[in-house]
Formats: sequence, structure tokens, C-alpha cells
Amino acid sequence: MLRKNLPWLALVLCWTLLDWLTKYLVWKIPELSPTPFLNIVKVYNRGFAFGLFNDHSGVLKDIFYYGVPLVTLAVVLYALLRSEDRLTKFALSFIAGGGLGNLADRLLFGQVRDFIDFHWGDWHYPAFNLADIFVTTGIFLLLISLVWKGETKRV
Repeated sequence: MLRKNLPWLALVLCWTLLDWLTKYLVWKIPELSPTPFLNIVKVYNRGFAFGLFNDHSGVLKDIFYYGVPLVTLAVVLYALLRSEDRLTKFALSFIAGGGLGNLADRLLFGQVRDFIDFHWGDWHYPAFNLADIFVTTGIFLLLISLVWKGETKRV
């Protein structure tokens, strides 16, 4: 089972490395504003999605901050190894790669490095990174895969 999944696991590693490469490069350059609606910034997220619970601490936060992502990553990797559907495997590789990128940040730095800042005038969407894009894309593809399977079963 592991041998036939090596290309998929390699893809997970590629997504993780791409996330880490972008974070490394951004932290080596000054902050930029390449367009009127996009800034490249350096933000440390010590919370969860969108910075939720950024100022909280304690054992409960540690369980959610480290434990939940670790268990989720294990479940996603297990599902990737067990799945026979290529679109599902591709989607799960995005989720695992992005999850691994952000989990590595948490374990090594105690925070996640975000750098993409979309804004419209004074309104700013919470900063995010490539790993977040991978996870979101993976979830979207997984939903498409589930709907597609449901549609083909009805035919």
C-alpha cells in the first residue's frame, strides 16, 4: 500500500516545501505592496484560523493548537493512503501538505508565519499563507469529489 502511494506522499512533501520556501523568501525581503489591493507582510499568527484566540494560553490552547492539527493530519494521511480515487487523493495531498506546513511552523516557531494581505481601502482580510491556500483548495476539491461521486452513483 505504501509503495503505490509514494507519488502522493511526495506530492504532500512538495506542497509543504513550496509553503516553506515562500515563507523563507518572504522573510528575506522587505514588505511589499505589489498591487493596490495586495500587500506582502510578515505576520505571526499565534492563534488559530484568522488569529482566533491569539491572546489565550494554557493547556487547553496547547491541545487545540498542537494536538488537533496533528490528529487531523494523521487522519487526512490515513484517508489519502486508503482512497482509490485520484481526485480525492489529490485533494487530500493539498490538505496534508498545507497542514504539515503550518504544523511545522507551530512546532518550530510556536506560531504560523502568514504573509498575504488582501485589502480594499482600509478593510483587510486576515493575513494568510500558501499552506492556507492549499488546505482551502484541498477542501474545495474534496467537496467536488464527493459531489461527483454522488452524482455518478445516481446515474
